[in-house]
Amino acid sequence: MSLSESAFFSPIQKIGDGKQDMVVANGGFHRWHQPGQKKISRLAMNQRYPQPQGGAALPLTFHPSATTPVLVVGHGKLAASRAFTFLDSSAHVIVCSENLSLACGEVQFRVKNQQVEWKESPAGGSEEDQVVQWTEFLDAIQGLSLVSVTDTVLTTSTIPGDVRSFSSAKAIYQACRRLHIPINVSDCPSLCTYTFPAVHRFPGNPASTGKYYSNLQVAVSTNGRGCRLAGRIKRDIASRLPKGIGAAVDNVGTLRDRIQEEGRARGVQVGGGRSSVKSRSCSRRRGESSRQRFTLGDGDEVVRGSAVDDDDVMLYSAGPLNSPVVQLASPALSRANSGFFVNKSLSSISSIESVASVAAVRPEESIPLPSVLTAEEEQLRRMRWVSQISEYWSIEYLSRMSLEEMEKATNMWTNERDDAVSAVMTQATQKHGGETTDTNVNSASGQARTRDAQGATSHSSGSNPYGGSEPTPYLPTTPRHEIALGVPSAPPVVRKGRILLLGSGPGHPSLLTVAAHQALMTSTLILSDKLVPSEILALIPTSTTLHIAKKFPGNAEGAQNEMMALALEGAQRGEIVVRLKQGDPFVYGRGGEEILFFREHGFEPVVVPGVSSALAGPLMMNIPVTQRGVAESMVLCTGVGRKGKAVQLPGYVRSRTLVVLMGVARIKQVLQVLLRPANQPVDDPETQGWRDGAAFPPYLPIAIIERASSHDQRMVASTLDGIEQALEQCGEQRPPGMMIIGWSVLCLEGEGEVTVLDEEESSEGAEERDRARVRKWLGNQNHVLKDGLSEEWERLMPSDRA
Repeated sequence: MSLSESAFFSPIQKIGDGKQDMVVANGGFHRWHQPGQKKISRLAMNQRYPQPQGGAALPLTFHPSATTPVLVVGHGKLAASRAFTFLDSSAHVIVCSENLSLACGEVQFRVKNQQVEWKESPAGGSEEDQVVQWTEFLDAIQGLSLVSVTDTVLTTSTIPGDVRSFSSAKAIYQACRRLHIPINVSDCPSLCTYTFPAVHRFPGNPASTGKYYSNLQVAVSTNGRGCRLAGRIKRDIASRLPKGIGAAVDNVGTLRDRIQEEGRARGVQVGGGRSSVKSRSCSRRRGESSRQRFTLGDGDEVVRGSAVDDDDVMLYSAGPLNSPVVQLASPALSRANSGFFVNKSLSSISSIESVASVAAVRPEESIPLPSVLTAEEEQLRRMRWVSQISEYWSIEYLSRMSLEEMEKATNMWTNERDDAVSAVMTQATQKHGGETTDTNVNSASGQARTRDAQGATSHSSGSNPYGGSEPTPYLPTTPRHEIALGVPSAPPVVRKGRILLLGSGPGHPSLLTVAAHQALMTSTLILSDKLVPSEILALIPTSTTLHIAKKFPGNAEGAQNEMMALALEGAQRGEIVVRLKQGDPFVYGRGGEEILFFREHGFEPVVVPGVSSALAGPLMMNIPVTQRGVAESMVLCTGVGRKGKAVQLPGYVRSRTLVVLMGVARIKQVLQVLLRPANQPVDDPETQGWRDGAAFPPYLPIAIIERASSHDQRMVASTLDGIEQALEQCGEQRPPGMMIIGWSVLCLEGEGEVTVLDEEESSEGAEERDRARVRKWLGNQNHVLKDGLSEEWERLMPSDRA
């Protein structure tokens, strides 16, 4: 299996004897499932963690350096391919064979040009003699880290007599084992301690990096059970991913580096500040103790800031992607002009918007502004924002980000806080009897335009007067063809602009309404929330300007202000503006606030309904939110309140389904509220949460549905007292997610269960019968896992991955 297109970091996998295919990407691994496959995974109820079945390859990435020798045994085309693989990983390559003159042209070329070093291999003899000879030969190469034997394969270009015998290969294997050096022997699985997967390395952006290939690679292993098929699968994966995905990886890496460098300049040692060791010696020498093995030598190099993090570290160290954080203090434009805070007491002021409103009506009182973030807090928050960008922003845009756009993407709203406060205080003064001015914003230039009563327009420099920094760049997006990132110059218009609040549905383009699709095709400016998936954004014509919100943890108010300001400014220019929202605009979409804000500034928005994930998500997993005999009503609520505070949750009613949106990252707190005994006091309801009614039974079914209607949708279902363990067993989260709690979760599974309401809850033995329903549903297991769209749904939806 040729790896001539192998990646910058050469993936090496420890061999196993299992039969389970794996997909490897930059050192992390995933279970690979064919699109459309429906899976149900069940684990024993008394089993806390999943049990390993063994036999899977261990996907690792190896990071050699120019001082790390690797040895390729052989002189044919496969030896040349292995040598190129190691060279592309920056290793020091040594090729050994009996006679260099018999080597293929590529090997001779690389030796002649000093790209690789050549050594004469040990002579033959008995197997025991060869073991001794190879042990001495290998031990003489200081710091030898890997051995790859290639001349054990008979090909159309080799002479049978040139193929190394199994006994000779076994001698090299035994020598390597003595010296604790990993070895791969081609076509001899029993003599391998690592294998080479089929690798595809993606092109990057040579204009910015100076290199054709990016840091992204995808490697596929079949544990040696289907090498040719692995290559085919690799090509299929590469062909289905966006063309700019390699450049996207490099750009996100650059963004991380910039944030880390800025943090180090401020003395913050958060991520990337740790030193790493690139040692010339990776293997233990005979006679050396384990301690000596890790002692720095003369050729060892300590590198600061350039180490490559494990790709799965952030998944486990940072917690859930949308876990709650302290909100940045930002003025809420939708409330600043409404008089909402006019009668608010000074003791209750806790945010900038309160300060601004009070100052507008009582300017004689001096109120200190909240303190800014510390350098460490700002650094951690910005790194979390990079995670949000990586998860939610389209690959196509990430691949085209400039350095300036990277800087804008993670600018703190508090950087412009003082200007933002001044603007809101000015508006509040106008609302309560001050001078009458008409203030709007030129978001592209960052200048404010103030029009006085006579209609004259003056320009003043400064940040966005609606309370934000320069917006993140306009983002035209499409997954399969080239786009221009430049902002097209707006044509002269004389008509009055329009604003549409548009619901994009749960995720898949097929679930857009006809009206929503028409609006996307005819608008001139689209301002999208970050949760709108790239498949929806791909429908937008390339000539339409697209801007994606920076609604990252802690920045919700600032990002909301920015989007409203951009929408208003666009409408004042005469554009057809679409505020594109996930699901339905009015279901936790802040659509009502935007209507009041735009109306106050002279624009009455048109609301285009969208299919809400609150209904579509359960439906996609065959869960009815109401069902005769099971659920007579449903309650829809959110798992987090305004500014990240806890919310009041309803009490348990047997005949009711509870749907909780945006609460999976806070599931521990939600479960505590639902299960808390009725007589247990709550010290601080705003942070601990509270419940209005009876406690929920711990055996009640709950389903966590993530990315509903997308190709990678998933449902993890269990009981209230078992769902946290189930989520832990199922790996990383796939936001956005929702919770469905109640008997409707199990009512259509298998034979079905629609007799829950046939008996009184208080009847004798009712609890035991309920527990029996749950045991029948779970099959005496811990949880139910459904992953991906069903084949039937795949047929109903147009292909968007061709």
